[in-house]
Amino acid sequence: MKWIDHPNYFGPCRRRDWLPVRLIERRTDSFSGPPPPLSTALRQLRQYVLDANGERLRIFVTRVESTALLARMNHEPEVSAVLLRLATLAGLGNTRDVRPDLLDMLDRAHRALREGELTALAPALEAP
Repeated sequence: MKWIDHPNYFGPCRRRDWLPVRLIERRTDSFSGPPPPLSTALRQLRQYVLDANGERLRIFVTRVESTALLARMNHEPEVSAVLLRLATLAGLGNTRDVRPDLLDMLDRAHRALREGELTALAPALEAP
């Protein structure tokens, strides 16, 4: 699967290989590549929180939803659930500044990811 990481879009590539590409749709730069590791995407979200107000809030919500999809693809349902709650909370940003709450929810997502990694490592650590 190809993954797009661009300031205007973050998520899976929506292009179909079997459709012909029109002349005006040709890209000069390729922003596609493999999906980033989930921990990297969560760290990138922390940077996007700084601009998560006004017009940039919609871009932040889209990025959070795409990161939740990435968490589901990596079999991390707890992280995905926290990120979806984060997207809902970010939707309230039109009426008040929710950036401190967003950072708190990102900390929860990091903890859920860390606990999942430790749970996966526990059997390997117990074996002699």
